[in-house]
Amino acid sequence: MPLIQQWYEQLPFHLRITKARKTKFGDFRPAFQGKPNRVSVNGNLNQYHFLITLTHEIAHVACWEQFKGKVNPHGAEWKTIYSDMLRQLMAKTELPQDVSTALEKHLKRPKASSCSDPDLFRILKQYDPHSPTVFLDSLSEGEQFVFQERVFKRGNKRRTRIECSELKSGRTYLISGHAEVEKFVNS
Repeated sequence: MPLIQQWYEQLPFHLRITKARKTKFGDFRPAFQGKPNRVSVNGNLNQYHFLITLTHEIAHVACWEQFKGKVNPHGAEWKTIYSDMLRQLMAKTELPQDVSTALEKHLKRPKASSCSDPDLFRILKQYDPHSPTVFLDSLSEGEQFVFQERVFKRGNKRRTRIECSELKSGRTYLISGHAEVEKFVNS
């Protein structure tokens, strides 16, 4: 993609496509001991999620090169750079209308991660190949599901979190409505 190539030529970095990671979609490491800036992005992301994550990480490279670590990683300076790069991406890339609309909204208050923006995350998730997961808030009250290898029963919603009872212990937990869970199937 010409825009990514342009950014690479302006801000050289080493790109590594990684296997799926549970805790993050991408990562930036500044140049250190003769190694160049390094960016990694999970290889299991769909094309739109991959592109947005890559843009997010390249924005870290640009912010590092400009401020050399004297600003917060997701502070105002990074948000300005990231927003500018996303606008360039949107202008030069054909994105589905729902992704463009979600990105326009995301640009008003960029988050530290695409999964921190539930609306954007839901839209991007629709482009994943068939996935066994659903969002917790899409389940009905009383439905059972698996989350973090434990079986729960969905309860009442409290603003953004949902009361869920773990079946084995009987303990109640508040879990984010946009948590990805698997429907429980009794065998």
